[in-house]
Amino acid sequence: MNCHIKKIILFFAFVCGQPVFSGEQNNNPGWYAGARAGYSSNEHSCMSQHAFCDKADKGYGFFTGYELDSRFGIELSWNDIGDSRAGYENLYLTGELKQADASLIISHSLYGPLTLYGKMGVAIWEGNVTGGDHVLNDIGMRPLLGAGLQLPVSRNWFARVEYQYIDKVGNKNMGYSNPHFFGVSILWHFNSPTKKIKAVEEVVAVVTPEPKPESEPVATPAPQLIEERITLDEQWGGLLFETDKTELHNTMAIEPIVKLLIDNPLLNVSVTGHTDARGRADYNQRLSEQRAQVVVNYLQVKGISPNRITVFGLGETMPVADNETEVGRAKNRRVEFVVRGIKSNP
Repeated sequence: MNCHIKKIILFFAFVCGQPVFSGEQNNNPGWYAGARAGYSSNEHSCMSQHAFCDKADKGYGFFTGYELDSRFGIELSWNDIGDSRAGYENLYLTGELKQADASLIISHSLYGPLTLYGKMGVAIWEGNVTGGDHVLNDIGMRPLLGAGLQLPVSRNWFARVEYQYIDKVGNKNMGYSNPHFFGVSILWHFNSPTKKIKAVEEVVAVVTPEPKPESEPVATPAPQLIEERITLDEQWGGLLFETDKTELHNTMAIEPIVKLLIDNPLLNVSVTGHTDARGRADYNQRLSEQRAQVVVNYLQVKGISPNRITVFGLGETMPVADNETEVGRAKNRRVEFVVRGIKSNP
């Protein structure tokens, strides 16, 4: 077996061997699209008797995909892998190679928003070799493997560094090659996964209307600038989520916060998810992000505008009690709300 295939299969064994989040779903699955550019090297594209061989060229492509959940997705792409050129005695040949593929994407969170991903699928290739009286072309299907790193650069924009390999492209007449592609990609996620989002403090100017000169002043409650922290954990707010789940188990505990936000449209809220320290740190980080987003989704269903809400997931990094006891862990499994702004209805 080709050594490149062995290395990438080992990578997939590592990624697939990581714990799958039992019962969890990405709360923002959806479509994305992007473009890539880089360099390709079509190994073995020149015959041994060549006078010179240029097997490296620029490459580019376009792709779209759909994230099924926080670990898995599917991706379709089209790529111009680049040309190969070779000189022989009294003969100069140019080879062109393009391919389209369908792949399964498997992702694994490395640190914070940085994600390691692998891809495996099927590539449909089209090759042409021209030179002198030679005109050869063919089309075929071969296995494709790849890997890369993905990092968000904004809420919807993501950047990738990636590697892709197709095994044994070509036929007996035009020869065989093993295309390697190294490149960078930029993609737009139409419904971006939840990441850590920096809260933006909004300054709201309040203008107190002047009373009408002919009428007596009407006593109205003065607006209050508030910052209030509300914590819902398993001990005080009731069980919001079942173990390892992201579905809301207790919505009644959130209703007072919903009423406060509806009655006071100048209030904003940040929602932060926390977990206890049992399990892997990256597991807990993603679980806290997903649970916080589920609460945000509930607020939006109740009529709270998305631009009034910010969301965080801090995993196990900020405990408020001892993780060595069950009571302490119950306190650490919590969702915190920080309500800020102008309260006009005391």
